[in-house]
Amino acid sequence: MMKTNKSTQIENKKLLMDIVELKIKLSELFTQSGPNTSEYISLSIKLDCLMNEYFNEKIEQLI
Repeated sequence: MMKTNKSTQIENKKLLMDIVELKIKLSELFTQSGPNTSEYISLSIKLDCLMNEYFNEKIEQLI
């Protein structure tokens, strides 16, 4: 059972790092070209999906 918990924690760290990296990219892109580009919109949608995935995992752990 400890292996499962450890795997979940590692997985969450990876997901969190992906979220942080994406937020940094979005911030840079916003500064360069604003929020009205297709790339910015695509990355925003991807970030939203990753954050939903993270929150869903957290909810499942609580249940």
